Amino acid sequence: MIKRMLSLTLAALMLLAVMISAAAGEELPEAKTYYVYTETGKDLNVRDEPGGAIIGKLPYGTKVEVIAVINEDWAMIGFTYNKPGYGTGEWPAYVNRRYLIDVSPDMLKEIIQKEREAYSGDPMTDINAEFLSAKDIENYKITVRPARVTSWVNMRWIPSETGMIICAYKAGEELTVLKETDHYLQVQDPDSGDVGYVHKKFVVRVQ
Repeated sequence: MIKRMLSLTLAALMLLAVMISAAAGEELPEAKTYYVYTETGKDLNVRDEPGGAIIGKLPYGTKVEVIAVINEDWAMIGFTYNKPGYGTGEWPAYVNRRYLIDVSPDMLKEIIQKEREAYSGDPMTDINAEFLSAKDIENYKITVRPARVTSWVNMRWIPSETGMIICAYKAGEELTVLKETDHYLQVQDPDSGDVGYVHKKFVVRVQ
């Protein structure tokens, strides 16, 4: 009886999350598989509610089944933990969508390598034209400024919106500019050492 009540409670909570997501106009994947991808290779925090208390961690590369998208920042997953008042079981939990990708980290490396090889031959592509416009500059700092304060800015491995995303940054996070192209900045993350490109319209120079 208790197990049945727990199952019904879990189902009700999941349904509520789906209703909230639908009201917010978010796309709802049907238990879509993602993988944990943190820029530094660290574990991903799992929380009891969006922005709430940490109830556990998922190691880098862990396969995750997303039950529902809550908003642009948070996704609901099933996670086994001790829920006060209900006991240990698989309960709805929440992770930051910023650290979830569609493919495994190992597969991501293969995709990036294939893209590099595909773009290495033709100097007339828009992407290579952007590469060729790069100018050496004296390094300076910028802060990220997404179109919406609650959103984030993607760092890509090439100066193009079609390029694979290396990582993403929230408003106010700081990067070091290494080079400038016509529309992009080649930047480095001072914490992880990752190097990639961000669009100029989404950053502000640190004075």
